[in-house]
This record gives sequence, structure tokens and C-alpha cells, in this order.
Amino acid sequence: MSVADRAETGGDTCQAGDHAQTKSGYHAQIKAENRARIIRAARDLFLARGYDKTSLAQIAKEAGVSTGTLFKRYPSKAALFAAVTSEQWQLDVEYADPPPPGDPRYGLDHIGRDYACLVARPGTAALCRLIITELPQMPELADIVGTGFAIDRGPFFDRLRDYLDAEAQAGTLDFRSADGQTQPASTVAEQFLGMICSQLLWPQLVRTDFVPPDPTDANIVDEAVALMLTRYRTGS
Repeated sequence: MSVADRAETGGDTCQAGDHAQTKSGYHAQIKAENRARIIRAARDLFLARGYDKTSLAQIAKEAGVSTGTLFKRYPSKAALFAAVTSEQWQLDVEYADPPPPGDPRYGLDHIGRDYACLVARPGTAALCRLIITELPQMPELADIVGTGFAIDRGPFFDRLRDYLDAEAQAGTLDFRSADGQTQPASTVAEQFLGMICSQLLWPQLVRTDFVPPDPTDANIVDEAVALMLTRYRTGS
């Protein structure tokens, strides 16, 4: 058993005092490093070989951990794939609170720029393409798509929806459709994220030679924000 695997399984627990705390920190560090290696190896193999042709044993070998360590953390390939896709949605701002209501231009710009960086990051389009390609043959991926990797979903969708709800309650935005019916914030959130995806992500799914615009390009988000404000800001 490797040092990394011993740390993952707990190793020698007959310690006390400061030494035990130091060893506990070491074990936590090794577990975090193991997880990072597993996620990286799984992502690389899924993209190179496809979901169906990649085994957990191959991933463990590539990550440099035992199969026991991998199975302890991820008991199925679907669970590991869910972790890979969830990791792809991670940015430092994931758990940040939505902007305060009252200035929809600032709030939409703030969330929109974060989202642009997310969908344009390396690997996002490739993972989306993998899911679209293999979903018909791999029904176990359906739950992952529904809860963790729908293209306009993930933490940013929830964050934006909650923010839009707050703006509507504050009276700064009014989500009425063309026929005068009130739309839920979730529908409006999909509209906003869709405008960003249409330039940064969707073309990559059908054209492997497509070079996406720089996600920090102000025009992409500025145009989406301007359209949202023209359509939904009260008094417009």
C-alpha cells in the first residue's frame, strides 16, 4: 500500500497531542491531492476514450492510486463522472452570495462576467459534447445531465435565478412576457445565460475549429445585459 493510500484509509491512528493533529492535517492534504489526481485523470481519460470505454481501473492507474482508494470515494463510474462535471463548474465565486438588488445593470454584469469565464474555460465544451454524444447509449448519464451539467444550469443558474427573484421583489425588474403574462425568474435566467452561451459555448459544440471570443470581452456580456434591461427593467 502506498503512502497516499495509507493516508486515504487512515493509516496509524495511535497518536496523540500536537503530533496527532499534524498527522491529521497530513492525511487531509493527501486525500485532497488524491482527489485532484483522480478527477484530473478521469477527465482526461473520459475525453480521450469516451465514457463507455473508460474503466475505473484505468482511472486509478492513471491517477496513481489503488482501486480501493478510488472505489471508496467514487463507488461507480457515473458518480465519478458526476464529480468531474461538477468540478468543471467550479470557480472561486461559486458560493458567493448574489449581488444585492437595486442596481440590475451591476448585478447582471457581475454574474454575466463570471458565467462567461465559466463556459469558456478549457474542457467545458468538450465535456458537453461528450455528454451529447454518449447520452443515448448511456442512460445513467441522464441524472448527471439533469442535476449537474445541463449546459445552462449549475451553481450560476441558481445564483442568477435567486438574484432575479430579488430584483423582481424590489420592483426594479418586471418579467412579463410579450402577451402580458408573468414569467418565472428561472425562464428569464435561461434567456440571459443563453445569450452568453450562444457566443461562447454553443458554436464549440458543432465546430471543433471554432475559437471562442475572449470571455473578458466586454461586448458579449454588455449586449446581453442591455437586452435584459431594455426588455424587463421597470419604467423602460
